[in-house]
Amino acid sequence: VVQLLMASDYDRLGALKAFDDTKAGVKGLVDAGVTTIPSIFHHPLPIEHTDHDHHFTIPVIDLAAATGGTTTTPSKRTELVAAVKAAAETVGFFQVVNHGVPKAVMSEILAAVRGFHEEPAEAKAPYYSRDLGRPVRYWSNFDLFQSPAAQWRDTLYMETTPELPPPEEIPPACRLIALEYARLMQQLGRTLLELLSEALGLRSSHLEEDAACLERLAGHYYPSCPEPHLTLGTTRHSDPCFLTVLLQDAVGGLQVLSSAVWVDVPAMEGALVVNVGDFLQIVSNDRFKSVEHRVVAQSTGPRVSVVCFFRRQDAPTSTRVLRPIVADGEARFRSTTMAELIRHNRAKGLDGSSALQHLRL
Repeated sequence: VVQLLMASDYDRLGALKAFDDTKAGVKGLVDAGVTTIPSIFHHPLPIEHTDHDHHFTIPVIDLAAATGGTTTTPSKRTELVAAVKAAAETVGFFQVVNHGVPKAVMSEILAAVRGFHEEPAEAKAPYYSRDLGRPVRYWSNFDLFQSPAAQWRDTLYMETTPELPPPEEIPPACRLIALEYARLMQQLGRTLLELLSEALGLRSSHLEEDAACLERLAGHYYPSCPEPHLTLGTTRHSDPCFLTVLLQDAVGGLQVLSSAVWVDVPAMEGALVVNVGDFLQIVSNDRFKSVEHRVVAQSTGPRVSVVCFFRRQDAPTSTRVLRPIVADGEARFRSTTMAELIRHNRAKGLDGSSALQHLRL
């Protein structure tokens, strides 16, 4: 299989199928001892360099006034909403502390995700599937057969709506902690959507009615890469949801596009990274920014992260309309359904282009 992958210059589809059929993911290549990466992972254009000297700061927001970590007063709530509003309007990314998720739980879910991905290939194979109907599935690259180049990453997905999966469907390594973490994320997501609603001058429950709840939890695993300059862990993209909450380990590698340069999102102990999604940029009429981001491949690792996406469970088929809220001026986007935007996103894959450009007026 490794030999076929290395010969993929003349048979890309065959190499993709051979890789997928192993059900071992990128981790399987590393375990096989590859010292050069197969050409299916080679990105066709030069990978833009990171500007490590760029003066850029990801805002850090203390949520204690919204999560019960301190005595809440109207003035503290107002200050908190203003901080969230400023971050969503300017950067589109911010880190949160005092968010209500214990550090022990954060450490345990990262360890559980790593534990699953580092199990023998035969133990993971029963979970490997591209069937979107399966509530729990493991695969490498959701857009493996659509994207111009594969990404150096494996993922365990867990759908969390309309209800959490039965425990027996979740891999034993993650079973108990994944369910606990998902419940805590649902609470945090509700808090964040309330703050963002208020930041738009809406009633606190407005966005939650559209976003509904935590829709999916993804446990990403980025193995060490022998040729990180040729590929990416995750290609440049924005997220097709209302809101994303990320837990990353200390390895780092997440970058955000700011003023046309890539800058690092530092791993901050005890913090969670929050970013605005495409749905929210549309609804806010371009006030909140769904900023493009990526994960670089690295010779060190593995890197482990847990990502939570907030949108309606029926979003891929929903006829619910995403319509810009126009406070003054004119609409910046045409109205669209959640289903249309997700179909567009899936069709184009993580190809480095904006998912919203075709909707701009």
